[in-house]
This record gives sequence, structure tokens and C-alpha cells, in this order.
Amino acid sequence: MTLLKSSVINVTSTKSYKLIDPHKRTLIFDFGNVLFNLDFDHCFSAFENLIGFRWNFKTMPESVLNAIRQYERGQLSDEEFIWVFQQYNSEAHPRAFIDAWNSMLDDLPVKRLIMLEKLKKTYNLALLSNINNFHLIWIRHYLKTNFEIDDFENKYFDQVFYSHIIGMRKPDEEIYKYVTDTMGLVPASTLFIDDLENNIIQAKLHGWQAVIHDPTKEITELLPEYIQAAWN
Repeated sequence: MTLLKSSVINVTSTKSYKLIDPHKRTLIFDFGNVLFNLDFDHCFSAFENLIGFRWNFKTMPESVLNAIRQYERGQLSDEEFIWVFQQYNSEAHPRAFIDAWNSMLDDLPVKRLIMLEKLKKTYNLALLSNINNFHLIWIRHYLKTNFEIDDFENKYFDQVFYSHIIGMRKPDEEIYKYVTDTMGLVPASTLFIDDLENNIIQAKLHGWQAVIHDPTKEITELLPEYIQAAWN
């Protein structure tokens, strides 16, 4: 196995969980393709350049899909995760695979940060994301470089739940129970916004209000409709 550079570090949780304000309703956001724009085609093309053939979500080997799920639960180290891809091209440097993996991360429009600042005055805000160490390192660097934001999680949210840190991922039932218990949520007073149907289905089964967001549309424009539909 080719080792990764020592500059790649593991992210550890520094946030202590506390119960939310019971007098406020709670908005829980997915991260990718709700707040942060993703470009999967760019990522697939980057991997095609490395391994010589093109994957998509339907053709990706099950072993790779399983590795992604494990990595999102924090069950694989950075090295173990990259090794899954290196098996398809052992000559490529690990950094090339890291860059390909991170190439799906596009941008976070500033108007969404402004939206979160305003919402936090009225709602409890949480972030619930299937994410991983490499992506979180990249996103934190992006926020620092583009917006001079050092502490995104505490600045914009009351609670943040990253799958690779808590060891659970959507749509596993346990993660919704964990978030509910940890925050002290009243499910009927909780609205979850996610771009994937399976994640929304499980949230509704747990009693949350939930809505599927179309990532081709702008969350800042649609959120008032989501809120009105949930609590009208």
C-alpha cells in the first residue's frame, strides 16, 4: 500500500452536544446538494482519467460502493479508503485519487450563508450529513479561503452531525433516533431537508417533517415554501 502524506490528518469532533431551545422549531439541513453544490459528473470524469474507464452510480463496483459507505461511517481510515481506488491503478499517486474524490465538491453560494445567519435567530439549526474526512478537510479549507470562516459548524448551527464522526449514516434508522435523542427534538416540530428520497422516507418514519429538495433549484428561494407546507 502506498502511504498518504502525513499532512492528511483525521478530523475529530470538537463539538459538545447540548439540548436545543424547546421554544423554537428545528430545521435540519443535509449538506451536499442542499447547502453545498456537488458535481458528480466532474468526479466520475476525474476517476475515468485515473482508472481508464467511466463509472456512475449504477455501474460502480459494489466493493467501491461499500467502501464509500464504510468511509462515511468512519469505519475505514484515509489510507484504506484510497487503497480501494489504487487497486484499479497502482501506479497513480494517492494524491491523485484524493483530488479526484474531492472534485465532486463545487461551491457554497454566499446567499446560503446569509440565509443560515437569519434563520438561526428564529430556529434551532442542525446539519446532518453523510460526509467523510477528505471532504470535510477540503470544505473547511474552502470556507477559510473564500469566506474567512474558521468555525463554520458553530457559527451557523446549534448542532452538527457528521456521519464519519458519529459512526452512522443516512438512511439508517439509528441515525435519526440518535439526532432526536441528542438534540431533545420534538419530531413534529422538526423539518428535515435532503435531496435523496430514501433519507426523507426514513425521516418521516421517525416522525419528522421532511421534504425532498431538488438540487437544481435554489434552497434560499424554496425554503419558505418548505416551512409553510410543514407547519401550515
